[in-house]
Amino acid sequence: MSNSEKICKDDTRKPVVAIGDIHGLTKWKEIVEEHEDCTIVFLGDYLDPYVYITRKEQLANLSEIIALKKAHMDSVVLLLGNHDLHYFNDRAVSGSRYDFQIEGKAREMFCGNLDLFQYAFQQDRLIFTHAGIQHRWFVDDFKGDLSMPIADQLNNPKEEQVNSLFRLGYARGGRRDNLGGIFWADIKELTDPLHGYTQIVGHNRVADITERKGDNDNTIIFCDCLRYGKYYYNENV
Repeated sequence: MSNSEKICKDDTRKPVVAIGDIHGLTKWKEIVEEHEDCTIVFLGDYLDPYVYITRKEQLANLSEIIALKKAHMDSVVLLLGNHDLHYFNDRAVSGSRYDFQIEGKAREMFCGNLDLFQYAFQQDRLIFTHAGIQHRWFVDDFKGDLSMPIADQLNNPKEEQVNSLFRLGYARGGRRDNLGGIFWADIKELTDPLHGYTQIVGHNRVADITERKGDNDNTIIFCDCLRYGKYYYNENV
């Protein structure tokens, strides 16, 4: 398939499709229709478009994505991105293109459906987050436990871990020497992704599915290219 990335073949699980940052685009509908037999992972950033899309259309699009999740609870995963969190989480840093005219409705939609969203998703050694995990950030800043499931820790942070989770890194305008957390990590910061895992992330705009391998059995795949009709496809995981 020309507009997808096939990684491996294994008959134990359904194929996985990851759809990069939505930003009001409706191209996801074609992808979902084509892959009805797959686990569908949305990588977040549902609002704040780069191109002109009416506010009504943006909110209707988000509503359809939420409805899709409700209809397919076991096969659709909705991750949160920085352009989602800033509408309802006071600890989240506000991103560009924040729209004050939809903030009330957006907050209502997210807060009314929080149980449908999550920060991270994991299948064995495959981890999905909005922006990605640099190894040093997870170990030194977040102080995570490499012997435990990674997504469980990210989805249920301790109070002392929350600041690093939402942190804005230096590459995106944060303090010098800061690495971005899973909602803000920049492609420039992700030089040594989490050891022993393959990550699937959005957030960093790329023209096509882009893979970066490290020296510690660590790979990160950038998928923020929905505007070109591109998405990640793992035939069997």
